Amino acid sequence: MKKREWLAGPAAFAAMLGALLVVWAVTDPDALVRNFDNDGRSPFEIATLFVYAAIIPFVWWKNPFGGSVRRRRLLALAVSVVAFMAIVKELDLHLAFLRLVYPECVGENGSMAPGFFKPDGRPLTGTPFKMRVLTNAAVPLGMKAVICLYFALFFGLFAALFAWFFPKWVKGVFALDAASWAWGCLGASGVVVQIADRLPAWLGHAHGLDKHAADGITKATSLCTAIEEGSEMMLAVFALMTIWFGWRKLAKGER
Repeated sequence: MKKREWLAGPAAFAAMLGALLVVWAVTDPDALVRNFDNDGRSPFEIATLFVYAAIIPFVWWKNPFGGSVRRRRLLALAVSVVAFMAIVKELDLHLAFLRLVYPECVGENGSMAPGFFKPDGRPLTGTPFKMRVLTNAAVPLGMKAVICLYFALFFGLFAALFAWFFPKWVKGVFALDAASWAWGCLGASGVVVQIADRLPAWLGHAHGLDKHAADGITKATSLCTAIEEGSEMMLAVFALMTIWFGWRKLAKGER
């Protein structure tokens, strides 16, 4: 059984993705979107938040990192911060904070307020968490600092952890290490999230459609919603699996 333990990650990935496809196939598109994506208030999104929140106590309880006590605590803290920032992102708390502190810059819908322009004179629209906002001279320095802090604590810290463990992860994949394969499935889930999130816009652009021309729920767009939201939960599930398998290996003295 131990030799096949590495298959747990890929098997779970296939099973969860298959379950999402079945739910999509048998569910009305409007009902699916209501239950999967409702601005952070749908049943599925709320359940996802609990799974992300579980990462924080779990990584301290089943600490999977070797080395000194200080090193183990620092790495557990880093994982906890990334998990917390994932919750912040899911709840759009980063946008809410900017709206509260910089109401003149961020509108009620979370997009840049009127009055900010790109170098070519066009209005600066969309979420504030874009590079074009950071390079805009009219945006307050404090707001830019908040945006940079968000990126550093979430994407930057995650990237640093991945880079730090990348050589060990590659070795683990070839050694059929269960934790390494679960971590790889986490990364694959993140890729699926990005593809499902951007696919409707890509298809619309490929067919020369205005970004609002295809607004509305269809069977195709509901598929993207199910895959995107489902894969976001899969990220948290595979984080928990990685921690579990890493802790088991450490507890058995195998590294």
